[in-house]
Amino acid sequence: MFSALLRYVGSSSRSHAGAAKSATPTSWDRHARGTSTHSTTATNPGEKSASQVAVEARKFLDAGYRKLGKAADAGTSDQDWHGTIRIQILDRRALYAIATDHGGLFSNTEVKAAKAEMASIEARATKAADPRGTEPAAAAKATVAVLDGAGPEEMASLDWAQKRAAAQVRYQGLATAQHKGRAASSVETGNPVVDHFVKAWGEFEKAKAYAHEGASVHVEDMPSWSKGVSLWKSFYAPQAKALGRL
Repeated sequence: MFSALLRYVGSSSRSHAGAAKSATPTSWDRHARGTSTHSTTATNPGEKSASQVAVEARKFLDAGYRKLGKAADAGTSDQDWHGTIRIQILDRRALYAIATDHGGLFSNTEVKAAKAEMASIEARATKAADPRGTEPAAAAKATVAVLDGAGPEEMASLDWAQKRAAAQVRYQGLATAQHKGRAASSVETGNPVVDHFVKAWGEFEKAKAYAHEGASVHVEDMPSWSKGVSLWKSFYAPQAKALGRL
């Protein structure tokens, strides 16, 4: 399972009634209330809107270009990005706004640079957690922590839910293997969409064991994966659309 999981992490339907029924009402209601508050500025006074974050990121980049003496292009070096523009000081929410081209404010070069910086955040976190490469479970847990530090727009995306589930399964598998007889620390989110994707990885492992050709089995074909996608569409997709994510 881990080889397939690593490929999935590195890469970047059932009815609504059936999907919603699969989650316990209390856990879903609790999560829905929390996410609603976290994802919209209307119920979270003082938090910047996604558009405000994008506009401020645009101003930040433009200020950096004035120091650089040119706009970013394919030839913009790492020294330009980190020494002059200083993209690394942007928080993850701002980077996500750039990486997803929120509002159509950003160029392809800027989108690529923001995605690279987001990947660097995870790389630095895993390196700090496992500097010698001898504690893969610690590195995997660091990936979980990075994903949990995402902003509301990113956490409302289907991509985040799928990556978060994959990171959770990978950590739990590595921690259990590394510390036999001791349960892995709980890294559950309470997010029913993520829970469905986690369950799908378990179904995937079982399906591979019974399949004649393991390579013909895909996690995306598992029942719980479809439930996760359906549940996300019913709850998060309208929010994501309103935030300019779709």
